[in-house]
Parts: sequence; C-alpha cells; structure tokens
Amino acid sequence: MFDFAREKERFGQTCTACGLCVQSCPIVPLTALSDVDPPDVMEDVLGIFRDGTTSDVARLRVDSCMRCNRCRSECPEHLDPGLAFCLARQIMVENGDPIPRGLAFLLPDMPFNFSNIIQRIQVKPGEGDWVTDVAHPKPEPAKTVVFLGCRSHMQPDFIATVMALVRRIDPHAQALGGLDYCCGDMHLRAGDLQRSIALMRQLIAALDAFAPQQVLFVCPTCNSYFDLHRPETDWSWGFITQFLAAHIDRLGPLQTVRAKVALHDACNLARGETPDSDSPRRILQAIPGIELVEMDNCRENTLCCGGTALAILGKPGMAFRDLRLKQAQACGADLMGFYCTGCQSVYAPLKADAPMGFDSIINILGEAAGIHHEDRLAQYLGYHDGRRVVAETEEYIQASGLPPEQLTNFLLKYFR
Repeated sequence: MFDFAREKERFGQTCTACGLCVQSCPIVPLTALSDVDPPDVMEDVLGIFRDGTTSDVARLRVDSCMRCNRCRSECPEHLDPGLAFCLARQIMVENGDPIPRGLAFLLPDMPFNFSNIIQRIQVKPGEGDWVTDVAHPKPEPAKTVVFLGCRSHMQPDFIATVMALVRRIDPHAQALGGLDYCCGDMHLRAGDLQRSIALMRQLIAALDAFAPQQVLFVCPTCNSYFDLHRPETDWSWGFITQFLAAHIDRLGPLQTVRAKVALHDACNLARGETPDSDSPRRILQAIPGIELVEMDNCRENTLCCGGTALAILGKPGMAFRDLRLKQAQACGADLMGFYCTGCQSVYAPLKADAPMGFDSIINILGEAAGIHHEDRLAQYLGYHDGRRVVAETEEYIQASGLPPEQLTNFLLKYFR
C-alpha cells in the first residue's frame, strides 16, 4: 500500500516553494490566491508541514485543489502537489480545522451524503442490480466484477446500461455497489488517511469474495487510486471504457446515433497514474453517426469539471465548471460527453436548461446498442420544483432508511 507518512515527510523536506505548481493551477486565477505571489503561497503551505501553522492563504490553497493532476508535471522535484495538499489537510484536521462542510457531504460512508440521498429517491434498499453485502450471503464467483464507486449511484439508469453492455461480453458479470464500499479517495481528500486506507482494504476484501479475474471501475478516480496504491491482488483492474473499447465488436451491430460530441476528458484518467485518453474516443468513433470534436483543452491537457472546488468554494468552482461548458459550445457541439461519473454529477443540474445536451458516452453507446433506461434524475431536475419531486418520490423517501424530514428538506432545496 502507498506510504502516506513517507510522502508527507518527503514533501516537507523536498519542496522548495518555487511556486510552479501554483502558477500552473487552473483554479487559482479564480480565487483570492491570484493576488499572492506563487512562492509565497507555497511557503505558507510548507508552514503546515513544518510546524502545523495554517494561514488563510495556505487554507485556501488546500481547499481550492481539485486533484486534477495538472501540476504534477510542473514540479522540478517530481513531487505530487495535489497529494501533498491532501496530506496538509490531515495535519490541519489533526490541529482542529474542520473538514469543509461541502467536502464532508460527499464522503461516501456518511449515512446522509449526497450520492446516497439522490440514489434513495430512485431505488429502494435491496432493489439495485448490485451486491451490497459480500458476507450475507457470499456472492457467486464471477470472472468480471464491476465496481460502481459512489457517484454512479446517483444515476441507476447509468448503472443498468453499464451492466447490460458488460453482460453482452460476459453474461455472468456482477456488480459491487452500495456506499459502504469505497476506494478511500474522498477520505484522503478530507485528510482522514487512516480511514482512507481502511476503506481501500475493505474494498479489496469485498472484491476478493467474488474470486474475479478482472475488476472494472466506472469511476476514473477509483481506477487512479488503485493505480496509486498498487495493491497485491489475484485479479487485474482497469477502467470501463478500456474494457468496452476492447470488446466493442461483441456488442452487436450498433445503430446510428446522430450527435456532434465534445468529449470532456476526465483528469484522473487522462492524467492518472496510467494515462489513457484513447479508449473513450475509440468507443465514440465506433458508433455510426457520431461526430467527435475536440475542445481547446483535451486529452492530457484537459480541464477538470471543477467538482471539488464547487463543493468547497462555491463560486470559483461554478465559474470553472462554466468555462468548460463554453469550450464545448465553441466547438459547435450539440452534446458534451463524459466518462467520469463525478463529472456527470457536476453537470447534471444544468441538463434541463443548458444550450447543449450532457450525457455519458456509456449511455450513448447503450443507445447505439439498443439499450435505454429512463433518466429519472434528469426528469426531476427538469421540474425545478422540489415539492413535485417530494410528492413523486414519497414512497422512496419513506423506504429510504434516512430521516424523512431531513431528506425532504434537502430535496426541496436541491430541486427548486
């Protein structure tokens, strides 16, 4: 497993506060850090490592990091600044700094978290086509196991499409889901390194229960996090687009889907530990009628969706998200395509009113393969009426296992 303690020590001793990582960070110009010299920003961050001192500048630098990996190639000391900011947060939390509320709301194993809420108004407990408990009973062995991560649970229609496609290739494939299972990346970002490691080990044990040969991730962050840890397993792992692209001829004749697609590359795949930006394009190029157009920032130069900054900082993250939308519009695209479930969740609230469409390229492939499942989240967001959503999901609210009044209050605000 990755040695976080060693990396923390290495960063504190090796970083020279040159500021190149700050200069290359795409979110910094949208924050108050734009008025601070980059070396001064990093001197303040190093203060956290040296004696636990946390200034407003250092706190903003840690909070604004999107973990998009853009700065890694800029560091002359071959450090990972994004990872260092996660390690800095651990020190801050140990010294009494609270985890930012927006970040805490995203932690998958918290009962009342964002993904769980949105899932529970669409799927009742026990109804999903995925295993949520590998002990009671032990799952049947499966050569191929799809790990759903946390964000995909917000869109059960997406999960259904993924599994329908995978089962055309391996009819006995199974899915491991439920928010009790997590790769640990979000807890790393929250500064809880021990919980992060514990969750990773728990997930590996759960996947082992299937005795798989291969595990497929539908979340690029999960895939990248496993690549970072490089745990010893009896199975291989990879990202869903790599699997589908390699077996696309086994999905049957694909129907024509006419769309001009601007592909939003996921930073944790395009700039991950084992970068890949080809497999998503091979999928789109295999679909008759699809015209693929490239945004100004694509492949390894992609821009993040801004999700983490949106959750923690608000307006700067919103501005960053909208910048990406403008790039897609400039291409003349009528559809912005994603292959990251986190990015999908960031743009989902815009789907009803944006000047272009948003969809996962997995859903586009599913449409070409004759697979379609209703996107109820998009339907609810399109209402712009929280009371209507509450009324239509009352049965699910009561069966959710979550506090009904608290859940209802959230839905009224989120879907207004």
